[in-house]
Amino acid sequence: MAVKHRLAVKFWRWFILIAILTGCGGPILATPLADFMTQPSPTIAPSITQAPTVTPVPLDTGWRTIAMGIDYRELRVTINERSDRLRIARVDPSHTRVRVLYAPDSPRRVSEWLISSQAQLAINGNYFDPQNRALGLIIADGGRTGVNYDGFGGMLAISENTVKVRANVVEPYRQNEALTYAMQNFPMLILPGGQANLQIDDNERLAPRSVVAQDRSGRLVFLVSPSLMFTLTGLGQWLAASDLDIDVALNLDGGTSSGLMLREGTQAVGVDSWVNVPSVIVVDNR
Repeated sequence: MAVKHRLAVKFWRWFILIAILTGCGGPILATPLADFMTQPSPTIAPSITQAPTVTPVPLDTGWRTIAMGIDYRELRVTINERSDRLRIARVDPSHTRVRVLYAPDSPRRVSEWLISSQAQLAINGNYFDPQNRALGLIIADGGRTGVNYDGFGGMLAISENTVKVRANVVEPYRQNEALTYAMQNFPMLILPGGQANLQIDDNERLAPRSVVAQDRSGRLVFLVSPSLMFTLTGLGQWLAASDLDIDVALNLDGGTSSGLMLREGTQAVGVDSWVNVPSVIVVDNR
């Protein structure tokens, strides 16, 4: 019984440690769990030694290039005693290929989409129903599905030569548009020109958030806030006041669907979705 008790205590100590590490909004651990579990037990030293110094995670990592045309950044944000670590990617469409993938019969977590698509980046897509069918318009693989949001919301529109985040009120979808890929959702967080949308009825609800935006240089900006940090209105206001130079921003599905994953060499960075999602936006090298 005493042996079982000691084993249980050790198990729960490891469980609590892992929960603390994963619940603090820090980067995803790069070492596979299998490798961690198979490491040999350390030999007890004959004398007391100092514990190794833990390198603190910077509040702002700054931008680092992880692939041609793709930069990544993690940023700790604190508002009214709430804190979250944002995952942000910046994509230059002139050096990358942006696509929309949709598989209602085979939804998967964002990390699994990243692997199956062999892309450099994947972020969750738009709202969907209990049968994993997209609610808003999706154009992918030569097919079109979902409902066109006429007069509200926005769209990521991708043609042969253009990648653009649009507000449907300003630039509605046209049936004869030659779009290769597209995804609609709502609401607009930043209206074209960089002004926060203050007309959102969000009931002051906090939730994890996912965003596709475009800055004034034409680069796409993908952002995930994985904790209960922002209302929709508050996120729009934060984006407008940030150093991201956002011109326009569209809300994507949030909550447990939120996830942004990127390849960095042989490892992955970002934050995964909690649930399977039927659609994603992915970015590849040209």
